[in-house]
Amino acid sequence: MIGEREEMPLRGLISARVIRPALRVWSAVEAIGHHDFCPWANGYVYWLKQPIGWFAVGALASLLVAWFVAPQGWLVFGALIAVMVLGVAWPWISIHGLTATLAFDRGRCQETESVAVRLTIRNGWPWPAWGLVVERGFFESQGDDDPKTAVTALARVPGWSQSDYAFVFRPERRGVYPRAAPVLATGFPFGIWSRLRAIPVEGELIVWPRTVPLTSVPAVGGSRPTVAGSHVDSAGDDGDILASRFYREGDSLRRVHWAQTARRDVLVVCQRQATARRRVIVELDGSAFTGSTRPDELRRDWAVRVFASLCRELHAHHCDVECRLDKSSWLLEPGPAGMRRLLDRLARYVPADDTEIAGPASRNQRDSCQVRSDFPVLIVVGRELPSVPKASRGRSIARPRWVLIDDRPPRNALPAWGVAGAGERPWIVLDTTADVAGQLQAQWGRLCHDDWRIN
Repeated sequence: MIGEREEMPLRGLISARVIRPALRVWSAVEAIGHHDFCPWANGYVYWLKQPIGWFAVGALASLLVAWFVAPQGWLVFGALIAVMVLGVAWPWISIHGLTATLAFDRGRCQETESVAVRLTIRNGWPWPAWGLVVERGFFESQGDDDPKTAVTALARVPGWSQSDYAFVFRPERRGVYPRAAPVLATGFPFGIWSRLRAIPVEGELIVWPRTVPLTSVPAVGGSRPTVAGSHVDSAGDDGDILASRFYREGDSLRRVHWAQTARRDVLVVCQRQATARRRVIVELDGSAFTGSTRPDELRRDWAVRVFASLCRELHAHHCDVECRLDKSSWLLEPGPAGMRRLLDRLARYVPADDTEIAGPASRNQRDSCQVRSDFPVLIVVGRELPSVPKASRGRSIARPRWVLIDDRPPRNALPAWGVAGAGERPWIVLDTTADVAGQLQAQWGRLCHDDWRIN
């Protein structure tokens, strides 16, 4: 057993020294293989990606053979020309007799939710239309070289008819769909050339970011009395019993403490907690999540999801939530309307790559000099900690709480369990290469529990 325990670290060390360099070399070779060394020649060779391009090359070769070598080449040349003419003319004729419309069964949904889409096609020709596909606007392409992904396909549409079709669409990412104007395409009968026709869309589908269900909030008791909010240790009519006092005119008889009343021979009532709200600022550092690569998009999507999850949970617990996105800032309205407007805004959100945007570090340095007991709780979603001096930090309840999201979190960025904003340590650290939702639920629940215990 001891020998096996000694071999395990050795194997891990060998794999780290061998596998990681091999992966780096493979990534470099793959990058070289996908690099475009001659972009100026793309306009001359891109037509070869279409099947009709190779038919044209074959027709030219058969023409040269028939002209200079053997007359049998004329047969091949004629056959290829006939296939090309039919493959181009038939889709052109077929698509000009078709009209289509698209409509969604609802206007809003969350990521990965199923949405029914209705496709209506009217065929004005007396013959059927075969091999139809709906393209563009639903799935994102990773580049110009990627083939178009069809959202649905139809084998046959009868002639002189109006047909309704329904299919299910599951958006994987937030946004407003369709992202581009969808088209109806056909390449029947040979698929060597496709003709397109734009499809009008009735309305749009707003896809909200997926939220993570949370079960608690940190200690954010405020000083502004309200009907719904957190219970604080002040004189009020809600919450737990704090103490007892003598009866005052207007007190409800339900609050009479009968044991103390009998002992003192005077009416004594129970003193309960008060309900108050506190302002919570949730900020998304959009400048940290700019970029067009796939890892950048994954980090940005998870940052928006975490931001929406925190706002939803705080809003559900009757906090005054102020949202900050780049240069914009607004206060969430009470009730479902406030969250609906926030999610609509997040569905359309694109981080602004602007150096003039004041980052969270400058805001915190400016605000930390005015820390008060009623100072708003600040939660920042970003990728790295700003350089904020420790001396400028205020009370624990008012310190910034950093939520870091990255695919390579630093080794020393460990969560500050039970200490909100302790030094330069983040409050929550999320790794996008693992289960982000599970990490957020576990760390949020633990930190909220410890926060209430300390405060």
